[in-house]
Amino acid sequence: MPKFKGPVDVDYLKKAGEIFAPIKQISYKKMQIKQGDTVLDLGCGPGVDAIELGKLVSPDGLVIGVDYDEAMLAEALEQVETLKMSRIVGFQQGDAGSLAFADNYFDSCRSERLFMHLKNPEQVIGEVRRVTKPGGSVVIIDTDWASLSIDCQSVKIERLLSNYRLEKLIPNSYSGRSLYRLFSRAYFSDIQIDVFPLYTNDLELFYTLSLQESVENKALSDNIITQKELEQWRMELKQAALENSFYCSVNIIMVSGIKPFS
Repeated sequence: MPKFKGPVDVDYLKKAGEIFAPIKQISYKKMQIKQGDTVLDLGCGPGVDAIELGKLVSPDGLVIGVDYDEAMLAEALEQVETLKMSRIVGFQQGDAGSLAFADNYFDSCRSERLFMHLKNPEQVIGEVRRVTKPGGSVVIIDTDWASLSIDCQSVKIERLLSNYRLEKLIPNSYSGRSLYRLFSRAYFSDIQIDVFPLYTNDLELFYTLSLQESVENKALSDNIITQKELEQWRMELKQAALENSFYCSVNIIMVSGIKPFS
C-alpha cells in the first residue's frame, strides 16, 4: 500500500486533481470568469487550478493563488514559469483568515478542499466575502468525510476508523456539509448547492485519495483498534480487491454564491 508524506503532499494533490477534474471544470463555469478578470484561488496548493484559471482570464487578467505552505508555492511557481504564465498567474504565502488584499479586489474567488483543514471557517468565509467585488462569484468545494462508506464485513472496524478520522485527524471534518450554512450566514445571494458522489472499486486509489493508511496507523498508535483488528481489516479489503468486489464512496459538496451589492 502507498506511503504518505502527509495530508497536503504535492503528489497527493496532483492525483486528487486528476480525479476531481470534472468537478473543477464545473466550478470554473460557476465563477463566471471573463477575460481580464482578477481571480483568487485560495489554498492553491501546487497551482493546478490557478494555471487553468489563468487561461480563462488571459491575456490581460490576473490570477493570484494563496497558500500557507511555502513548499506548495515553490512547486506552483515552478510550473507557472515553465509554462511562461508568470505575467498572468502569481502566488502569495498567506493566512486564509487574514488576506492581504483590499476590500472588493477580486471579480471571483474559489477554494477547493481547504476548509476541512481550517479551525476558523467562519473567519475565512468572511475574508473571502470581503475581498470579492459586489456581484462577484464565490465557489467553495469540500469533502463530506462523514459520508465516506466502505463495503466490508467488519463494519465495527470501519466505523471506528471513520469516527477517528472525523473526530481526531481532520480539524474541520464536517466542512462539506457546513458550507451552505457558512454561505447563508455570510449573506451571499443566489446560493447554489451541488453534490458529487465519487466512488471507486480500486483499493490502491482509495488508500491514496483518503490517506487511509495514515488513518489506520494513527488509530493503532492511539489504541483505537488493535493490531489483530487492523490485520483483519486489511486482509478483508485486500481479499475484496482480489475478487474485484471492493467498493467505497464519498460525497463532494460544492456551494456557490454571489456577493450582493448591498
